[in-house]
Amino acid sequence: MRVVFIQPSVGRKADGSPYPAAWRMEPLGLARLAALTPPDIGRTFFDDRLEPVDTETPVDMACLTVETFTARRAYQIADAFRRRGVPVVLGGFHPTFQPDEAAAHGDAVVLGEAEGLWEQVLADAAARRLKPRYQAAGRPRLASLAPDRTLFGRRNYGLVSLVETSRGCGFDCEFCSICNFFGHRAIDRPVDEVAAEVAGLR
Repeated sequence: MRVVFIQPSVGRKADGSPYPAAWRMEPLGLARLAALTPPDIGRTFFDDRLEPVDTETPVDMACLTVETFTARRAYQIADAFRRRGVPVVLGGFHPTFQPDEAAAHGDAVVLGEAEGLWEQVLADAAARRLKPRYQAAGRPRLASLAPDRTLFGRRNYGLVSLVETSRGCGFDCEFCSICNFFGHRAIDRPVDEVAAEVAGLR
């Protein structure tokens, strides 16, 4: 089985030009899923902000992370894969808050954090029995969840690498998607793992 991970772009400006390169940060969420993917499953990756997405690439499942500002473009890409009969899994903030909308463009929608669900999603995809929705039962442990940056290859994400030290927020700002997505509670990664990841980026 081969999976393609896709980071959608916002799209293009009205004049057709791309958005600033400073917006092209490393997609750590996809890199974490790549780290949880068994080595016998092939991986392909496209970052729509940096390169064309080949929707004809030979894969058995397409996985897209979707934010509200990338939803339109994500759905275009998802629809292109589905026209070929490739199952599509959509996850992230936007599908979690708008699952019915996302379901119109994906075969499966992951609600909430995907780390505790990814193994089951892969098993169901391999058996060709993806469920319409996967719901996270609780918060994952962040220990031993370093992203697999080999997914990025030699793509140019600029001079700054991202390192996740914690996830979520304990505040209750009504306008903020982070509070609603993560349940008003922050969880931390082990300090030694954060330090090791930073050291490995030098």
